[in-house]
Amino acid sequence: MTSPAGGNSGPAAVGEGPAGLGLGAGLKLLAMVAISCGLGWGGYLLYQKYDVPIAVIGVDGELGRVAAPEVENIVAANLGGGFLSLDLEGICAALEAHPWVASASARRKWPDEVVIAIEEEVPIARWGEGRFLNNKGKILDIGNVELPETLPLLDGPEGMERRVMQQYRNFSQVLQPLGLKVEACQLAARGNWNLRFEPGLTLVIGKEPVAGKLQRFMQVWDKALKERMESVEQVDVRYGNGVAVRWKAPIEPAPETGGKS
Repeated sequence: MTSPAGGNSGPAAVGEGPAGLGLGAGLKLLAMVAISCGLGWGGYLLYQKYDVPIAVIGVDGELGRVAAPEVENIVAANLGGGFLSLDLEGICAALEAHPWVASASARRKWPDEVVIAIEEEVPIARWGEGRFLNNKGKILDIGNVELPETLPLLDGPEGMERRVMQQYRNFSQVLQPLGLKVEACQLAARGNWNLRFEPGLTLVIGKEPVAGKLQRFMQVWDKALKERMESVEQVDVRYGNGVAVRWKAPIEPAPETGGKS
């Protein structure tokens, strides 16, 4: 007996057709989710295993102004995590808040150590009364410390520290060939520049521009004042056509004591 025309020749294969395709895709998706969850859970367990508490705080190099126990205390107070979850940036920021720390870096060292490297501040000039500047012209809040008296004395309005340091360096470079060492540089409130040299004499420059005034001073110094340096108290180059010189008062001889024998 033959089948009617257009009829099915037999039952459909399992998995064929829209329903079968949907089931296969669902199984694949479920497998991918299971694998992802497994990897995530495995990663979490691995992270927990190696995120151990920090047991050692190491310090690279030698410290001068900052004591090693200070560094260790600051780091210990800012650990806030294990070996992997350690906030290295936060530790560095806490260290750099110390007045003697210019910059700090931190790195992990397997299996449970954090290693600190510190660059200390170096005062290169005094600023006003009892304060100091670093090489970037930044005020250092380091209190009253014993530092060499040979540090130059810089002074000026608040916020002008970098400008004064820059001009001090310019003045020193220009005047060094004359054998004059700038030991003090001041920017007065009205914008006048004043210098003091190592022998104790003062140079009043006045307001900017200063290049022409310095050139005039250098010419007069080389021709007329260099040989009489010990007698010069002040040189004023604020005037457009000349230089004013103030001489030191002559030292009176001490009166003789005692009568004639």
